[in-house]
Amino acid sequence: MYSNSALGAVPQKWAVPDGTIPVFDRRTQYVPIDDIIMIEGDGNYTIFFCTNGRRIMVSKTLRDYEKLLGENSLFFRIHKSYLINMKFVQRYDVRGEDCVWLKTGHILSIARRRKHEFDQFMRQNARRN
Repeated sequence: MYSNSALGAVPQKWAVPDGTIPVFDRRTQYVPIDDIIMIEGDGNYTIFFCTNGRRIMVSKTLRDYEKLLGENSLFFRIHKSYLINMKFVQRYDVRGEDCVWLKTGHILSIARRRKHEFDQFMRQNARRN
């Protein structure tokens, strides 16, 4: 499911349990993808926001996790600093405020360069559901 080149530090012999993503905190742990609301990048650090209120900071970049999740995931990079789990999107506006409202109360800006792509992604996923 994941490309090992995106992980860098994970040996190929490690098996990543389905439906999880490896998070390299002080120890490697596998966080269920459905439990991740959003992932925020801050330079060379990444912060995972989980449904249980937990925040996990790791010293890998947002780009590493974007590659790890791949194009077929329910995560979308709306901004240079944010990957969001589409399951938590409550509503969005790309014609006015250029924002995404998450079910958790977070309000995030959509980058101008990503507005059109995000709108298409949302429309395609709405048809699937």
